[in-house]
Amino acid sequence: MNEARQFGPGLLRPAHGSLPGSDQRPRTALPVSRGVPRNLEAHFNRLEAGAAALGQAVDWLGSIRAELEGWLDSKKGPNETALRLVLDPEAAVLFARLEPLPAPPRPCRLVPLPHPLGTRRLDPTLRHKGLAGSWGKEVLAEAGRLGAQDALLLWPDGSVAETAIAAVGIETGGVLKMPPPEGRVASLAERLELPAWAQSRGLRIETAVLPLSLTIEGRLWCMNALRGFWPATLL
Repeated sequence: MNEARQFGPGLLRPAHGSLPGSDQRPRTALPVSRGVPRNLEAHFNRLEAGAAALGQAVDWLGSIRAELEGWLDSKKGPNETALRLVLDPEAAVLFARLEPLPAPPRPCRLVPLPHPLGTRRLDPTLRHKGLAGSWGKEVLAEAGRLGAQDALLLWPDGSVAETAIAAVGIETGGVLKMPPPEGRVASLAERLELPAWAQSRGLRIETAVLPLSLTIEGRLWCMNALRGFWPATLL
């Protein structure tokens, strides 16, 4: 399934623009099961926070939620789908696209690469998905050229940050260690789903600076809102 629609008061203007591509716009993605989006409110909050970081008010966003949910219900089918949302605060338009739900990469081989935004680690806007542009596409392309499915991105000090598509943690000794949040995209899977997932596996969650060497003695886990949780190994 590939369906697209636009929402928002900007549609009433003579020219409201087109779907943003690689420009810096708040965006998010979430699974939809039989027409019901998972954690939609949290994803709307993510978009609103991204707009606020740009200095843009989107007080109209909540008013289109029912219309979006009605559209999703009309497109429901037996299979889960992926809903990708891109917000253009200036044009007052929310772009929505339904696509097939991507599966976790299996096997998931990660190649260590420098984080392309390493020099901007303390930039608070990096926490908002989409505001740093589409840097992940280039990282994935480089990882593919090196024979991997994704990249384990490292900060300039050599510590683990994230992958191009996911938050990452290292399981060792009954603890799942997560890197500090500074500089990396705020993960909704990490905030909303990780606590229950870790508890089901008997893991305690800790935040710590993670040296690359820790991956040798621990087990790598990736997570995002679309694909859930999946294991990974270093190439």
